[in-house]
Amino acid sequence: MKTKVKDPNKIRFKTYFGTSTMGLTDGFTNALMTSWFMIYLTDYAGLGAFGAVIGSTILLAARIFDAVNDPLEGWIMDRAKIGSKGKYKPFIMLSILLSGIGVSGLFFTPAGTHPVIISIWVIAFYLIYDIGASFYAPNLVYRTLSLDATVRGKLMIGPRLLSMIVGMATAGLIALVNAVNGSVGNMHLSFGFTVVGGVLIFSVISLFGISNVKERFHGTQADEKSERVKITDFFLLLKENKALLIRVLDMLFSGFIWTFLFAAAIYYIKWGFCTDLSTGVVDSTRYGTYSMIASIMMFIPLLFGTIIAAPLMKRFSNSMQMNRFLLLMQAIPCGLLFALHITGVLKLIPILFFVCTGITATAIGCGFMSGGTIEIECMDYEIYKNGKDRSALCNACFKFLNKAQSAISNALIGFLLLAIGYVVDSKTGDYAGDISQIPSMLTGFIVIMGLIPFFCGIIAWLITRKYPITNEMRADMKEKLSK
Repeated sequence: MKTKVKDPNKIRFKTYFGTSTMGLTDGFTNALMTSWFMIYLTDYAGLGAFGAVIGSTILLAARIFDAVNDPLEGWIMDRAKIGSKGKYKPFIMLSILLSGIGVSGLFFTPAGTHPVIISIWVIAFYLIYDIGASFYAPNLVYRTLSLDATVRGKLMIGPRLLSMIVGMATAGLIALVNAVNGSVGNMHLSFGFTVVGGVLIFSVISLFGISNVKERFHGTQADEKSERVKITDFFLLLKENKALLIRVLDMLFSGFIWTFLFAAAIYYIKWGFCTDLSTGVVDSTRYGTYSMIASIMMFIPLLFGTIIAAPLMKRFSNSMQMNRFLLLMQAIPCGLLFALHITGVLKLIPILFFVCTGITATAIGCGFMSGGTIEIECMDYEIYKNGKDRSALCNACFKFLNKAQSAISNALIGFLLLAIGYVVDSKTGDYAGDISQIPSMLTGFIVIMGLIPFFCGIIAWLITRKYPITNEMRADMKEKLSK
């Protein structure tokens, strides 16, 4: 009787479960920073216009920090030793802890404190969050688990689905905060309690998840005597790896589609659909309902797009071809959103707002799988073409772009709010400034979430025509890397 031999290369349920749940903290904290950080500072932290100033300043200044920090962290991960827990698992664990601590502090700012103390508080906790976010590099873990592009794509589906569910729940955060506020009676404190509670729950699950992952395929161990990291390494990598350069340029524009759309959506819904323009009073019940609808019409399509991504990819010859198609599907609804606002139709038929954002979200959901496999392919290409395993540094390029785009989108909104003298009662959430400025503010929001993403998508589509990896080269890369 023959003994059944286990296939050491097979990805088992334990691994799928671990890779799916290890990113819950990152998904939760990223959703908070993308959609709620600026509105928390301006509307609920009791900071008023100062909240917009400090938020915009920190988000932009932190990107200067990232220009040094992200390559440094990538260099640290590339040169880490392969220990009993693997090479990248310890960094995922560190990321979970730091991100959770940083976001908890950012959404629990001390009320009624001197602006200098507030500034120090926000800067300190933002840096903790930022460092933690940079160490979260799931693509590096996926790359060690398989050399097959299809398997890598499957590994991305579970994390994406759970991340979207968390994001959907986070988009409707104001409803939960309102529920907590029923007992607390203070929106500032209610925000803090809600966020900290969520961080604790997701951090425990994430740590348990990553403990179930076991890395397999690694590149050669880094040379202990290699030169120290330099900022120029970041740009040298882009010069030597054309595939990476094209992907970065693509993301430089396409990455703004989601961040601009989502960052401005909450503001547009609140002041465009839920406010009495003659008094500035917000209908909190309608606001809670509409924000929940917005979360459903953004994240359910994201989930649906993620689910259909694998079968959809079979209709294209490669990931980049699919990516180019999806760029158009993201851009066109954003342009339509802008046109509907300018013509006044959007105000009369709010459902069109949710339909347009839903179509864009579906395309973005599909694009996560193709985009992720392209990014890992760029890491393979670096080894194939230049003989160097600089996967973490490649990943740092993508991380830096994602954080920069999120920061810029929020900062742009902050500058817009400053320009119109944005003032909100932190206890009620009603508008306390010049209500005649609200229509201009709404036009500014629709430019940010409609017109700019439209042009970004078209430019990215044109850039991707120069991607250098062909199907023949892919087959050759897989054959040589497997050896």
